[in-house]
Amino acid sequence: MLSKLKSKRIASVIIPNWNGKHLLKSSLGSLKEQTLKDFEVIVVDNGSQDGSKDYIKKYFPEVKLIELDKNYGFAKAVNIGIKESNSEYLIFLNNDTEMDKFCLQFLVEAAKNHKEVGFVAAKMLKFSNRDIIDSAGDYIDWVGHANNIGLGEKDGEEFNQAGYVFLVTGGGGLFKRSVFNKIGLFDEDYFAYFEDVDLCLRAQFQGFKGWYEPRAKIYHIHKATSLKNLAFLEYLQFRNMTIIIIKDFPRKLLIKNFNWLIILLVNLNTVLYLSIRGFFWPAMKAELYILFNLPSLLKKRSMIQKTKKVSDEYIINNFHKKKITFWGILR
Repeated sequence: MLSKLKSKRIASVIIPNWNGKHLLKSSLGSLKEQTLKDFEVIVVDNGSQDGSKDYIKKYFPEVKLIELDKNYGFAKAVNIGIKESNSEYLIFLNNDTEMDKFCLQFLVEAAKNHKEVGFVAAKMLKFSNRDIIDSAGDYIDWVGHANNIGLGEKDGEEFNQAGYVFLVTGGGGLFKRSVFNKIGLFDEDYFAYFEDVDLCLRAQFQGFKGWYEPRAKIYHIHKATSLKNLAFLEYLQFRNMTIIIIKDFPRKLLIKNFNWLIILLVNLNTVLYLSIRGFFWPAMKAELYILFNLPSLLKKRSMIQKTKKVSDEYIINNFHKKKITFWGILR
């Protein structure tokens, strides 16, 4: 159980930051314009060396700044922010974003109006082209690929319909404190990427649902921080996708239509793909991590799968089917 609320603030906005000084004027500035006023802002700084901390202290003194000694990754930074937060509703926000002034208001309204919902997705749009969708909720497919719904598509009526969504990004979504009280915090083994997928899956297993609220808008630059180190990015994405499969995929999904074999072929193909692009060693590092940590991952899997409160059919039906052919894998 997380610590009891220390105040009556309805929402806490938690922003992890690592050398993102050039992004903070937009992200923190947009929070000052919100129509909802009853919230706090917590920035968890992962040992920035670019003057971020001094910039926040000078220009945004109202922000609660937590200074870490090094880069511990997204998952741990957000967990620290959760523990320091004072609110029923927790909004996680990347530092490379800008919030529409009504965003917090609509996110909180959606959370209040849907008691069965544990997390709410905003409509995320491209920062530089605000007619293009960045995310309208997230999804995962049968072989472990996770992505943003609507990514790169033109905004329109299709994306103006509120409704249930399976996954919500940790880079711009609301999560109820009750979710963390029930299932625990983000798994810090992920460091960054897929930790939000894992969290949403564990929450779905316990009966929480996700909601998409298109009136809440966030403008996103997309991977402004992670692109600084492409090799590490490729390593994390490949490794963490495999961790998700091991921990969270129901047995029925693994054996359905020989999906376990398709997953193995996709794994091998990903190693080949990364090698061709010059990321052989990050791919090998990811595979070795899985090999050496397999016992602990299987232990986590056992606990997660044994405590599910929803059927495997419900989970499988909410995964996107992935049609893969032999020749497609070869290409």
